[in-house]
Amino acid sequence: MTMRPKVLLVAVGGYGRVYLDYLTQHDAGADIASICDVMPNIREKLPVIQEQQIPVYPSLEAFYQEHEADLAVIASPMHFHTEMTLACLSHGTNVLCEKPLCLTLTEAEQMQQAAEKAGKFLAVGYQLDYQRDVLAMKQDIVSGRYGTPIRARAVHGFRRGEKYYARNNWAGHKTVNGREVLDSPFNNASAHNFQLLTFLMGKEMASACDVVDLKAELYRANPQVENFDTAALRFRMENGAEILYYTTHALPSPEFGPYGVMEFTGGRVTYGGQVKGFRGELADGTVIDYSRVNPGEPLQKLLDALECVKHGGTPVCGVAAERPHIHAVRLAAEMPIRSIAPEKITVDHQADDTFRYIDDIENIFMQCAKEWKLPGELGIQLG
Repeated sequence: MTMRPKVLLVAVGGYGRVYLDYLTQHDAGADIASICDVMPNIREKLPVIQEQQIPVYPSLEAFYQEHEADLAVIASPMHFHTEMTLACLSHGTNVLCEKPLCLTLTEAEQMQQAAEKAGKFLAVGYQLDYQRDVLAMKQDIVSGRYGTPIRARAVHGFRRGEKYYARNNWAGHKTVNGREVLDSPFNNASAHNFQLLTFLMGKEMASACDVVDLKAELYRANPQVENFDTAALRFRMENGAEILYYTTHALPSPEFGPYGVMEFTGGRVTYGGQVKGFRGELADGTVIDYSRVNPGEPLQKLLDALECVKHGGTPVCGVAAERPHIHAVRLAAEMPIRSIAPEKITVDHQADDTFRYIDDIENIFMQCAKEWKLPGELGIQLG
């Protein structure tokens, strides 16, 4: 009889609902053991919990007093990730934790050591890393097909309004209730494409290339935000390459990008814009269309974790793939933040929300990306 892993879902009121919906609407070869959520009305908010009679516990301690699980999927606010991951590992449960894994390299090392001690895996939920087209591309990069990385850039942002920042007590903040959170588009909603670039530069399939130093322009357009909501960053990497990354929540459109380019000594990779999926081009003119590779399921990260529970192994995106992003966030946290000049901001009042966007920000970032520059280096003053 095929093993059906027991899955513990930790926090389903936000992004965690994606996992709940998938596991209750599809047969993923696993069963929900329980839900751990502090929201008192979670059963009323999500009727499927009552319909399928899924047990709910208010804490991990309460759950583990009565049950065990093969896999814990943690989708709680980021400042709870470390303690919840350590608790699950201490009870012999494999963990798939949503990004970002944590906020310091010390915590990352502590979590990795806990996973090794427990003999369990710790996977991180950067879904792009699990896509089969991305992994096919990375295999070509790791094998040297493109040569040595020279530089990479990406532009990506999501529009966020007042409702987004008012939905909880930590959105846009540096700290909450004495806990560091460092919430920003770079550390949260738009983290994926920066992490992807570091992942693709990793020397092995499960590693990423670390950052060495940073030059950045960080801005705040929304007065509700304590941290920055707009950023142009240039990182120097340990392999000698550089990554430029542009992101903002102060957009006139719901999403901008992603647009990405990676340049190597023997070719380049592009994605976004007119290019559907990832496209490689070698120096000899050979074109490699990775869009021909089936990327897998939208929740491939969950399916891969379940396969590793059943048959052994470790998911491709773990602590080694997350360390450079954590390091990058720490470097950005030391940078000054400037407010966007009021005359450069348009306030858009909609029926149920209010948005503030930086005038012409999409063209500004695309121009900067095209010239591999930060705004200030082109004489563009935003603050």
